[in-house]
Amino acid sequence: MDPVKSRIGAEVDALAGDLFKVSEYLYNNPEIGYQEFKACEFLSRFMEEHGFKSERGTGGVQTAFLARPAIRLKGRPCVAFLAEYDALPGVGHGCGHNLIAAASVGAALALGRNLGEVQGTLALVGTPAEEGGGGKILLAEAGVFAEMDAAMMCHPSRLNRPGEEMFGRVKFKVEFFGEAAHASISPDRGVNALDAMVAAYNNISMLRQQIRPDARIHGIITHGGDAPNIIPQYTAGLFYVRAANRKYRDEVYKKVERCIEAAAVATGAGHKIEVGQPTFDPIKRNPPLEEATRANMEALGISVDPDDGRRGSSDIGNLSFYLPAIHPSAAIVDPEVPGHSKIFAEATMSPRGKDALLKAAKFLAMTGYDYLTSAELRERVREAFQKRE
Repeated sequence: MDPVKSRIGAEVDALAGDLFKVSEYLYNNPEIGYQEFKACEFLSRFMEEHGFKSERGTGGVQTAFLARPAIRLKGRPCVAFLAEYDALPGVGHGCGHNLIAAASVGAALALGRNLGEVQGTLALVGTPAEEGGGGKILLAEAGVFAEMDAAMMCHPSRLNRPGEEMFGRVKFKVEFFGEAAHASISPDRGVNALDAMVAAYNNISMLRQQIRPDARIHGIITHGGDAPNIIPQYTAGLFYVRAANRKYRDEVYKKVERCIEAAAVATGAGHKIEVGQPTFDPIKRNPPLEEATRANMEALGISVDPDDGRRGSSDIGNLSFYLPAIHPSAAIVDPEVPGHSKIFAEATMSPRGKDALLKAAKFLAMTGYDYLTSAELRERVREAFQKRE
């Protein structure tokens, strides 16, 4: 192994106790998206205590932060390590963002202490509200990543992977408006908004049979009426459309719109569709950067797992269209353990979770080092970024 990479690994090991404390603090103080005030302050202060300069509220987002090595605040190329730290309502860190933040902190510190004569620099970007809030999108739109050249993070998972596909996602609210009437005495005078919602749901369910395997549609009825003997005058639902590329995501969404419109026509109800923001893009993968990550994972003795085809969505998808980005994963549970669960949250604090944290910090820092020191890798990363969707 490259001597500098060996020093990076040793640096992460020396930081292990501190990194475990970072993960534990976030685990014990879960905060939902855009409410991560404790996490933002704790992480910013932690980086300052370890030789970085931190900026709170970066990009105009209150619970975001930007930390850079005090000895090298500016420079190009610049690698950004991403720290997520929002939790899930009622579940806490069931998505393992406490481990994500700690691993990125470790990567930033270990690489920062081994820059030496390396050209360029790094940054740790605190990115709030990944769970549906799209914090990375707001930061990108605010220009936070304008002077950065590659972004990376690692997600705890059921698999060890240098990267994987993600679905783009459209989230939208559907409302139907009918006319209330007594369901027994004067049903002919009502317009049933629940029938409209059920018809729309069934239309969408039938559509599911006619979409490609790389797309998903799912939804719930959030308001179905007020009493059985009153024909519902108002109903509402919340739906997601996902797909592996932006074009097909938007194509499926248009079909779903027609399913909803048809239900309104059939029942005579009015309807409204409100698309929630932000819309998530699928990740724009960067094979050269993932190949470098894979090599570093294998050098650490991590056996890379085959892709199991399971997909989610994240705001790093949008970010990956601003600059090259990777989203590798580190296994902390067996494949049958569900994400977004208390069991998964507990796994972040287990010996396996702690081991994955340190390994993730190491291979992220090593990949960052590869990027900063290899002009050939940077060129291949740039070419892949420009030619892929």
